[in-house]
Amino acid sequence: MTIDEPVSFGGTGTAPNPAEVMLAALGASIEVTVRCYADFLGVQVRSIGVELSAEMNSQGFFGTGAGIRSGFPAISAVVKIVSDEEPDAFSELLEIAERCCPVLDNVKRPTQVTLSLDVVKPRENSVNLEQTV
Repeated sequence: MTIDEPVSFGGTGTAPNPAEVMLAALGASIEVTVRCYADFLGVQVRSIGVELSAEMNSQGFFGTGAGIRSGFPAISAVVKIVSDEEPDAFSELLEIAERCCPVLDNVKRPTQVTLSLDVVKPRENSVNLEQTV
């Protein structure tokens, strides 16, 4: 998986940035959760998609805006389902997805992350370390 940044941030602008990848992971996780529980509950679904929208303020990333978050202050996720079922058949499905989707859980609730540093001295003829996902 290639992750990049726009040219203005020192990247090549040829791949999604880390925040976009996080949104894609969230949408995919919601979609998979809805699909699994639709099958479990016997709710017929032809297709599922998740439309996400969020805005990030670059002042938070650059540390120039007091009190402005560096991440998304809000994310909107709309689950779009193509189905012959009546709309009320999906209320339980959405409640289950909100409760059971693992990536949604990590985004909605504080998750402890321990950040540490490991500095490695370069060796001759060595390949540069790149972040691997």
